[in-house]
Amino acid sequence: MQSIKSNALEPTRSEMAGLSTGQRIIRLLPVYGLPILTVTLIIFFSLLLPQTFPTYLNFRSILADKAIVALLSLAATIPMMAGRIDLTVGFGIVMWHILAIGLIVKFGVPWPLAILIVLAAAALVGLFNGILVEVAQIDSFIATLGTGTILYALALWFTDGRQIIGPLPPAFIALNTTTILGIPIPAIYVVVL
Repeated sequence: MQSIKSNALEPTRSEMAGLSTGQRIIRLLPVYGLPILTVTLIIFFSLLLPQTFPTYLNFRSILADKAIVALLSLAATIPMMAGRIDLTVGFGIVMWHILAIGLIVKFGVPWPLAILIVLAAAALVGLFNGILVEVAQIDSFIATLGTGTILYALALWFTDGRQIIGPLPPAFIALNTTTILGIPIPAIYVVVL
């Protein structure tokens, strides 16, 4: 049986009961290490660059810039919770981005319909991956690597290796550029999901 075993699960009280302080810290490090590192880096750069780093503009910029990565991380978390890995998340972002813009620019598809088509295509790829992994019993790493490679090849074929350039509807662009109470909307998407 394939599985990704993690030791980053929060320990129970019974697990922590017989441990010394040093052993407790070592046991909690995989669980809280990244948040601790994040806070440490924020403090470090705030002290190092007090005029530019701890500013509202920089905070907003980081929120807007890293929200897409956070959404991808959330997408990859679900298979990992089931003990699997899904590499198509990274490959898919290329394909779905290209498909949405291509449908709008090349084929004149209204942007809401283009989004629905992309979501349906992504759901079909997810279903296909699920069938490969659970029904055909192909290792999730291998199955999603293969599916991801096919997605990447389709993206290159669709674009002929070139950028898709053309006017996009303002409402489509607003899906990423709107701010609510000064907070970029991609960050709000992350919090909602």
